[in-house]
Amino acid sequence: MKKILFRADAAPHIGIGDLMSLINISRYFDEKYEKYFIIKNYKAGVDLINKYDVKNCFIIDSECSLEEEIAYINDVISKKSISILFLEITERKLSNYIGISKKVRKVCINFDGYILDDLDLVIDWDAEADKFFDVSKYPNTKFLLGPQYVILPKEFYSEKVVHKKNSSTYKKVLIAMGGADEFDFTGKVVDSIIKSNLEVTLNIIVGSGYEYKKTLEEKLNNSDMKYNIKQNITNMLDEYLNCDIGIGAGGLTSSELVAAKVSTILIATYEHQIARCKYFNERGWVRYLGYREFNDTDLIDAILNSIQPCENNIFNTQVIVDEIKKI
Repeated sequence: MKKILFRADAAPHIGIGDLMSLINISRYFDEKYEKYFIIKNYKAGVDLINKYDVKNCFIIDSECSLEEEIAYINDVISKKSISILFLEITERKLSNYIGISKKVRKVCINFDGYILDDLDLVIDWDAEADKFFDVSKYPNTKFLLGPQYVILPKEFYSEKVVHKKNSSTYKKVLIAMGGADEFDFTGKVVDSIIKSNLEVTLNIIVGSGYEYKKTLEEKLNNSDMKYNIKQNITNMLDEYLNCDIGIGAGGLTSSELVAAKVSTILIATYEHQIARCKYFNERGWVRYLGYREFNDTDLIDAILNSIQPCENNIFNTQVIVDEIKKI
């Protein structure tokens, strides 16, 4: 039996997409694989592990030094006879993780080009991923670069992903600005819609790292808006398929919305999301409103004049799984 150790974190300052991606891909591996996780004790990460009932999870102190973290990883590798180490590190540069055991094969998700010399597989689904890596420097490393290699949950490849737009002028609008939404763009979007007096119903999804729920509820309760607020949803696909318009950030949510064939509006909340938002926008699959700001008029126009979503699923997580199984 092969054993895989997944290492990632979730917190407001880094988002939850890192850890969520590894949870998603871990579910592609059957009982022939034994799976372990190491996370730091950030509340958002611990909540995510509990929400998805992740087994075999080791929790380390968020204040531990890099040296202590590497020692802990190596200890788990040794004691559990780990075969493959899968890393998604964004809080520090992955290239700083010098000294990880040579006994394991290594896979990583990386978005800045700072990688280790002994990686077997590198995945980067940024729209400009090829600019970050000089693949000629790593002859023993396999690279999967480009938006098609985003990690999506298995259900996004099912036959039920046939989005049907509601023909009614009364629209159901989904707002899903990511699991942490550090800068509360959920609240900003809601403010804009309330001011517009649009006749819509809001389905607002907030994640385990969202810290503004009370304020959000207060502003909605003081309005005439019809709404639902849901937190810690485990099946986002059903939420996507039950809306007419999806408003999201440029992280993992953006790829999920495109894959679910939803008429989509995007706002980039981190700089690295800009290229992905522009990539989807240039192909006509989404309306991109800007980086950390948007014009109220543009948002309302995008809701009222929704675009035709992407007709085909351009993504292929199974390729990643197949490459890992070859290791």
